[in-house]
Amino acid sequence: MSFLNRARPIRIVALALVPLVVLGQSSDKPTSSTQSKQRRKADSEKKGRHAQEQETKAEAGATSTSPLALPFKRAWQYLTDSASTLPPSVAGAHIYLPLAGGRVLCLDRETGSLLWSSDPGGIISAPIAVAENSVFIATNKVGDDGSEAGGSLRAVDRATGLTVWVKDYQRPFTSPLAAVADRLYAGSADGAFYALSPKSGDVLWKVETRDVVRGSALVTDHAIYFGGDDGAVRAIEPERGQLIWKFQTGGKIIGQPSVDERAVYFGSGDGYVYSIESQTGKLRWRSRTGAAVEASPVIVGDRLLVASFDNFVYALARSTGDRLWKRRLENRISFAPIVDGDANLVAPLRGDYVAVFLNSDGRRVNLYQLDKDFEIVADPVFSHSTLVLATNRGLVVATAARVKDSQTSAIKK
Repeated sequence: MSFLNRARPIRIVALALVPLVVLGQSSDKPTSSTQSKQRRKADSEKKGRHAQEQETKAEAGATSTSPLALPFKRAWQYLTDSASTLPPSVAGAHIYLPLAGGRVLCLDRETGSLLWSSDPGGIISAPIAVAENSVFIATNKVGDDGSEAGGSLRAVDRATGLTVWVKDYQRPFTSPLAAVADRLYAGSADGAFYALSPKSGDVLWKVETRDVVRGSALVTDHAIYFGGDDGAVRAIEPERGQLIWKFQTGGKIIGQPSVDERAVYFGSGDGYVYSIESQTGKLRWRSRTGAAVEASPVIVGDRLLVASFDNFVYALARSTGDRLWKRRLENRISFAPIVDGDANLVAPLRGDYVAVFLNSDGRRVNLYQLDKDFEIVADPVFSHSTLVLATNRGLVVATAARVKDSQTSAIKK
């Protein structure tokens, strides 16, 4: 466990940006009245050109009131040689970033400043869960010969990164941790799904499956829904972990199910999207895509947005599963679309851009391009007009530009 060494200087290097909208650079040097007029005229012409460039990001006639449709401007980035394929967790003013080497960084969301660093030991095996006062970190312990030596779960103080408690297990946790009320929920490499005490990590109950559980759990008041590598989705009673129903598919279930007042929706490695009666577990409909569906389906009004490994994002009728529209991207899509208002943002796996489409008909209204050699490797996060992208080179954070803002950026190593 280590804090940020306050005596150690942080090297900050200013960079030139290549965002969607390039604002006129300001100067602290005094200028004459004539020079000021010329500068204002040049800036006005430049803004006009940039507005035209931004319009090319939207397809003809496509307009949106969503913040996702606003031009994104890179605010800062945190570059690292230890980038992980696990997504960051954003909570309040902080971003919690897991690194491939086993460390967890707590960064200020506005500036990217390092607030604390924690080294729980081992390899981080699941996305980090954030509760009111604690951050929960699951790790895969590694033996001297490099083999797996069990798993552990560590609770650290959210403000300081200091360890509150740590508990060891026979196998590591493999699904995203869910911190809900007075419980922690997680799937394990041992083929079970666990309910744990957030105060100690003690096991409250567990449900056995037939394979590794990587699927993210959806926790509701009435049931917990999760999928596993055995191809089944299970509905579990929250208090004691009793099985309510199980529905079997032909492929692994990775994404978190979605639920409305009647049904549970999820995708499978068999290429189908399923709608299941939430009370009984009976099939309502299934809709085929061209490849595995690992992303969570997203409910938007009367439709369901689903991303597939066939490079397409689909809009399906929620009542029947009928296809309403689809859009093809250049790479496989394993991340769930992010919906805000009348638009959705889609990030292809190992792509260097994010695209924004209308929920209604799939027309594109925005595109944000990353710099050369940057590839998106984990689920994006959009919160309070801030887009957080985990890439192969570290974290890239951009803001939806509502007002004129000075151009700032820094790299922190």
